[in-house]
Amino acid sequence: MRPSELEKLIAQMPVPISIALDPDCKAVRINSAFSRILGIALSPGSSTVALDHAKLPCIVMREGEQVPQDQFPLELAAKGTRVMDWEAEFVHPVGASFHLIGSAVPLFDEQGAVCGSIAVFQDITVRKQHESRLLAMQSNAEDRAIILGMATQVATNVLSSLTGIEALQHIADAARTLVHAQYAALGVASTDGQELLEFITSGLTLEEEAAIGSRPKGLGVLGLLLQREKPLRVDILSDHPSSVGFPDNHPPMNSFLGVPIRRGEVALGSLYLTEKEGGDPFTEADEIAIQALAAHAAVAIHHLRLLSRQRALVTGLIAAQEEERRAVAYDLHDGLVQYVMASQAHFETFRRAHALEDEAKAEREMDLGLQYLKQAVIESRRLVNGLRTLTLDDLGLAGAIESLIAQEKKQAGWQDAELMHNIAGRRYHRDLETTAFRVAQEALTNAQKHASASRVRVALIEEGEGTVARLKLEVRDWGGGFDPDQVSQDRSHVGLHSMEGRVHLLGGTFSLQSSVEAGTIVRAVFPVIETDSVEETDH
Repeated sequence: MRPSELEKLIAQMPVPISIALDPDCKAVRINSAFSRILGIALSPGSSTVALDHAKLPCIVMREGEQVPQDQFPLELAAKGTRVMDWEAEFVHPVGASFHLIGSAVPLFDEQGAVCGSIAVFQDITVRKQHESRLLAMQSNAEDRAIILGMATQVATNVLSSLTGIEALQHIADAARTLVHAQYAALGVASTDGQELLEFITSGLTLEEEAAIGSRPKGLGVLGLLLQREKPLRVDILSDHPSSVGFPDNHPPMNSFLGVPIRRGEVALGSLYLTEKEGGDPFTEADEIAIQALAAHAAVAIHHLRLLSRQRALVTGLIAAQEEERRAVAYDLHDGLVQYVMASQAHFETFRRAHALEDEAKAEREMDLGLQYLKQAVIESRRLVNGLRTLTLDDLGLAGAIESLIAQEKKQAGWQDAELMHNIAGRRYHRDLETTAFRVAQEALTNAQKHASASRVRVALIEEGEGTVARLKLEVRDWGGGFDPDQVSQDRSHVGLHSMEGRVHLLGGTFSLQSSVEAGTIVRAVFPVIETDSVEETDH
């Protein structure tokens, strides 16, 4: 191939190529692909350009050092040395840099003597950029793993030994220390997210604590975080449109990092930090660490809520038990004791009349004494049935409630009282049967005393199978109804609160639906608890 034909072929190649047509590499030509990398413009109508390596308009770097002119692939190949996979970076003093891999081979004339060389390059700039990004990502991943490990270890150590507010205080302290912030705050929201139940600070002096009070007025940025699913990181909080609600004496709020504390879809609170030491802004690594601590704070807040609910249930049940004891005492005093005392008085009169041989009066007093004694027996059975219904032991849940409805219907004068169920002959664990019966009993008693209803319906339906089986109880009356909001705030309504407490203790759900002149619906859903063999023999 003649040199002119070779030059034309090289000019059309899409990869960077340089060619020396003499052994001294004085006449070096490059194609248009190489000219773009070197920033050399081709002459009009020319496909190649003469190039003097001594005047190369860039610096060629290899392994961090500048490459001498006689070490270029083209120069080495012109001396008879094949150069393969020669990697270098072409750096413009005032421009971009390109990473190339070059291979060069000698050119021989007809007599076999070296007459020049040709070098072909591959542009790997994009590949190098991707490799650099990959290394950065790997480094960040390692940093994140370390940060997450530290945050998790701190939170695990806290939660393994502490609970409640004390655990949250330590998490706030750990967050401030971990990201080198001057101040940290952790807020625990109410269930409706409208107010703060607890406000915990870290990094304040006693004077600063006293200056801002125990908690800020309003939700402020903590409220903003409650509405977010992602963290909020800003350099100057006062520039943020939602940075309102904090007291005037609140510490400086420049650099800011806040995260919502969530458990699933439920917002439990917020954790935020301000004023990173040294005046630097918070980083992505700080954000990762605080998110990890917030996840553990969610566990602590959830446990705190469970503990608070458990205490409320226990308090309600104690109050309900006291109310039941008072009711039993009233029943004993106003019923059974009166019958027994009346019977005793008539028998005493009978004895005196008999001693005086006044047989007519003695017989009359005997009859009255026996009548009161029979009433005492009936009242005793009623009281025993109220403490632990015998029909529940004998007939099971459906039979006991059916008997209860008949009894309440007779006393209240209801025109229509029905039971709908699909558990004929079904027996459950004693706790479940007793709780369901007591809820139905309390609901029917309330309907009798307060609703002035003429119609009542009880539904007792089991749904599902195995571990997902549920027993649904619904007591509905078409009476006067009431305002549930007022009742829920009035702790004097022990019966309603005791029903809810009983249901929750068995892991069930309780709901109350009512409105004035529209009747009342009491619903309780229990997880099915099967009876065991011991209870079956007891029954």
